[in-house]
Amino acid sequence: MVPNSETSASSTAPSVAPRSFRRLVGSDVDEALAFFGDGYDLREPRVRRTHQRTPWDFAGVGDDRMSLRSSRFGVDLQTESQTDDAFLVAWMRSGSSTITFEGESVELEAGVPVVLPFGSPYALHHRDIALNLVHLDRDFVRSVVGDDDFVFEPLRRPTAEGRRIWQDTVRAHSSRWLDVENGLGPLEQRDIAESFVRAAIAAFPERSRFRAAVTGTGPEHDRLRRALEFVHDHAREPIGTSEIAAASGLSPRGLQQSLRRNLGQTPGDVLRAARLDGARVDLLRASPDGTTVAEVARTWGFGHLGRFSASYRARFGELPSESLRVGGVTAGR
Repeated sequence: MVPNSETSASSTAPSVAPRSFRRLVGSDVDEALAFFGDGYDLREPRVRRTHQRTPWDFAGVGDDRMSLRSSRFGVDLQTESQTDDAFLVAWMRSGSSTITFEGESVELEAGVPVVLPFGSPYALHHRDIALNLVHLDRDFVRSVVGDDDFVFEPLRRPTAEGRRIWQDTVRAHSSRWLDVENGLGPLEQRDIAESFVRAAIAAFPERSRFRAAVTGTGPEHDRLRRALEFVHDHAREPIGTSEIAAASGLSPRGLQQSLRRNLGQTPGDVLRAARLDGARVDLLRASPDGTTVAEVARTWGFGHLGRFSASYRARFGELPSESLRVGGVTAGR
């Protein structure tokens, strides 16, 4: 949920967008819904009053790369939302909130940051919520990462170290960013935004491409994601269709039909691709002096070296021996 409209309060050099500031305070639920409904993608919100008067407020400072925002809304609110142009890191100050995405419901914890779902609808249930948000522009994040398809894995709590990195960044830069009375130079303004992006990358996992490939939100799609997770977690092991189906909660035939319907693949296709991807990682990390292609192939369940090399070349455009040489050169630098 990201307000789209802000009013300019300060400016910096022409080469960087000016930070803008907005502050609103009210006590009327209809006014609050008009404001949040105008700037947020709230789909048929359902509101129940929890107070005779409804305290709400919003404050935000941002540019076209990042904004720091806080909001408070003293109601019981249920709705769907979707964000397509920004990654949102959120943490509660008070109240309670449940986010439901792809069949999984997550209760937010006070002070614990999470990345909200991106690019797909999700359901939220806020109750007397006070929330902090960091809004990171999608294209800016992807430019820092160097990957045009980068997406965070939603609703995964950071590790203890990741949480420390995120909180240290918030403490180090928030007061400077929020001080709109004193201008930031273009380099400092960009550096602060990039610091938040790098902290988010360190704190929160990337959404695996195999999970992102399943775009639906129903029970079948949730089972299919469990199947893909099992494959990628156990690709080195002697697993097959029956083991994958059991892990997903589908029958073997149901698994085959679901994969065909959603991804145009068979269980064997998915398993082979996961094993080839794993083999490539190992080859690129290995030294040619201490590792052979045959050893890596066997590790990943490929018993026939010729067929492994042909499949590898078809997937990656080079022979496994070429990847091994590249890994050795990189390791030697």
